[in-house]
Amino acid sequence: MQFQERYVQRVQGQQQVQMQAQKPLGLAAMAQELETSATLAMNEAVAKRRAAGLQTIHLGFGEASFPLHPILRKELARAAAHTSYAPVLGLPALREAIADYLQRTRGIAGSAAQVAVAPGSKPLLYALLQILEGDVLLPVPSWVSYGPQARLAGRRVIGVETDPSDYHRITPAILEETLARARQQGANPRILLVNTPSNPTGSMFDAADVEAIAYWARAEGITLISDEIYAELAHGWREHISPARFYPEGCIVTGGLSKAFSAGGWRLGYALLPATLEGSALMSALRALASEIWSSASTPVQEAACAAFRPNAELEIYVQRSARIHGYIASWLYETCVSLGIPCPRPAGAFYLYPDFAPWRSALNERGVTTSDELAQYLLAEWGIATLPATAFGEQPEALRLRLATSMLYEPEGKPSEEEREAWFWHLLEQADQLPSSNEVEDVRLRLPALERALATLTELIQTLDRAKHSG
Repeated sequence: MQFQERYVQRVQGQQQVQMQAQKPLGLAAMAQELETSATLAMNEAVAKRRAAGLQTIHLGFGEASFPLHPILRKELARAAAHTSYAPVLGLPALREAIADYLQRTRGIAGSAAQVAVAPGSKPLLYALLQILEGDVLLPVPSWVSYGPQARLAGRRVIGVETDPSDYHRITPAILEETLARARQQGANPRILLVNTPSNPTGSMFDAADVEAIAYWARAEGITLISDEIYAELAHGWREHISPARFYPEGCIVTGGLSKAFSAGGWRLGYALLPATLEGSALMSALRALASEIWSSASTPVQEAACAAFRPNAELEIYVQRSARIHGYIASWLYETCVSLGIPCPRPAGAFYLYPDFAPWRSALNERGVTTSDELAQYLLAEWGIATLPATAFGEQPEALRLRLATSMLYEPEGKPSEEEREAWFWHLLEQADQLPSSNEVEDVRLRLPALERALATLTELIQTLDRAKHSG
């Protein structure tokens, strides 16, 4: 009996020591390296500055800020009471509408069986990286979440250098060189992820580049993921062309409602998979993974989204006008950058620019600025300009490029009511038809106080750096 008591006491003592050594809420090694998405972190930083009464020019967050179209509001209200779970891959009617939409607007042949719907295209991209085989070829620069998602999925990220002097384009030659080097280093590149139009550059592949990249991927047996979330927001001087038109058996197209329909908060994304046996197997795996993670996208949102993807003249005009405004404002800021001597690729879509402040490196160095992170911090602290640094998009720290997002420059002055703000935006959209189709800012007809303040501040910044450069 005494032996048993001593044994129990010893075991209990060991358990107590173990419990003391193990603390609750321990993080996995991978999680200890996670950081908040750079875009969301900057948006929160700007909100804190403004709450503290600090005026801030918000070029750090890309969100389509136009009001939701009344047709979609009406459809969402009609479906609000439909609270049952939808099928994992999406409502059949919505999947069919998306397939028809892609055929009608982009010339991509597909059926409802090839479409998967999710609460945003972002989780779809992450799910695809979880279930596809191989490491990821990723152009530099690329959207802030591609790299982290690939690493979270256990994939190596192989950067594909782009040419900043030529719209950050990629070619089969650089892809071939990158592929060979990665294989020599023990990687297994099987996925190429591209975004056209691009976040952060606003650039867009021309027809020849799209075709060349698609044929290269086919020749190498590479899965091509084409994130086309900004496809509807082409500025007009270059046509958006999907690589799926040239490589349907190996290309996955993703998109959603957030940009063209200004419905980011609805969280509705889609993916079109190839119509092959391999594509069917991928869809089965995607369905299984989705069933364990998000179950399904919101049923009322899916029902309302059917209206967005079906033919509708009013919605098509809304999207066209939005694209015209986005392109015109981006062109206005671009031409200002060029006039100030800032190297910057001409944006072809979305609402982004990617200027390079390297010509003022010496003047910035005198201010303790040697990296893009320090440059972004300097502009925010000293000039009240919120941007994102090149490092957020996979570039080396010494690159002095920043991403500027123009979509927050449309806001009205003061503190208008929600009704006044919405009326302002509808008036702005109505003016889109009067703008030059080329987006060249020859005769400015729009008065946008936030944009004018941004242009004036940027001009003053460069003039200050010019004086410092010349005096040094």
